[in-house]
Amino acid sequence: MSDPAALSRAIEAARGDPALGRSTLVRRLFDYLAESSLAGRSPKESEVAIEVFGRQPDFDPSRDAVARVYVHKLRRRLEAIGDGQGLTIPRGEYRLALREKAPPVRRPQWLRRAGLAVAAVALASLCAVGAWTIMAANAGSSAPARLADVQPWKAVTGNGKPTIVAIGDYYIFADMGPGGGPGRLVREYTVNSPEDLNQFARDNPERSAGYRDLGLHYLPVGSASAVMNVTLALQGARDLRVLPVSSLTPAMLRDSNIVYVGYLSGLGLLRDATFAGSRYSIGETYDDIVDNRTRQRFESGGGAPHRGDAMYPDYGYLATFAGPTGNRFVIVAGTRDAALMQMGQNAVSRGVLDDLARAGGKAGAAEALYGINGMGEVNVDSRLIRAGPLDQAIIWERGAAGKPFPAG
Repeated sequence: MSDPAALSRAIEAARGDPALGRSTLVRRLFDYLAESSLAGRSPKESEVAIEVFGRQPDFDPSRDAVARVYVHKLRRRLEAIGDGQGLTIPRGEYRLALREKAPPVRRPQWLRRAGLAVAAVALASLCAVGAWTIMAANAGSSAPARLADVQPWKAVTGNGKPTIVAIGDYYIFADMGPGGGPGRLVREYTVNSPEDLNQFARDNPERSAGYRDLGLHYLPVGSASAVMNVTLALQGARDLRVLPVSSLTPAMLRDSNIVYVGYLSGLGLLRDATFAGSRYSIGETYDDIVDNRTRQRFESGGGAPHRGDAMYPDYGYLATFAGPTGNRFVIVAGTRDAALMQMGQNAVSRGVLDDLARAGGKAGAAEALYGINGMGEVNVDSRLIRAGPLDQAIIWERGAAGKPFPAG
């Protein structure tokens, strides 16, 4: 336990430091954690949400991340106080603790020489592979057993078919400009492979004069936490694999269970099946969802510039339906990162899954649309807009999946 006197001095120093900021909620959280920590107590997330942020006693952390959001904000502000010393909030806890100054870290010479973009891409790739390895290894020991008995996960893990977690990825290429540099990275919704790039260049010779294939793909930031949550539901799944959507084949859609995690704009080969029996369609920017019955448009603010404490709307989508050979599809998607992270949490929430099961009835084909409040790239809370059945009968009919998708 921290020295109480030293902890008290650090708390008073932080309270008077301008880096703590003027946010009323951040300071209220700081005072609450300070009082609890000096009393030797580490409150639970639900206590923080109720006592600090005025949430109701039936607060559900899986649907409302307000405590985690503000703890993250407070932790970052504490890191700016004391030049590496002072206070911190230990990961996974809700208390203040003394932080020792970390020894300097020597970066390898190759990393010091490498360009920032190259280093970032390399590290992101390594982190993605490492995170999946760790999650897969630990899933058997940490996954709640009750999820194996809840639909739609029961249908996925119990039908004897191999299971693929398909992560929505995006193909990007370089535009070197008319003079051959400096280049910029480009994303075109209609260009998702080198073959698509060649066709685009043939169709648009003037526009694509400087386009170059770099063999690069990227994943949304929110994919990592969403995949982590989804793996909780997949213990016991047969021949579990994780693949980018760009690697899916029609044979996989026919023979395997598919669990999609990603943006709605990244569905790729899954788009037609996902929306064939849906009441929704994707809008022109891929950041909006249209209710085809009411014509109501749900537009995400996640793609617009935002910063600080400003809230913006985001939208999440959860669906499940049967495949053509008795396999199962589960779609965990969002318009942007805040929604995608929230839907990863919703996909393992018993209450959310029960709502989806009721909407699907005996056919087990259902969809649910959620509104999410985002802050930065963080999901703050979630509310159900509507849950209803999908038209399972037409999903795999020839010509049924004919809803147009925007060119982007």
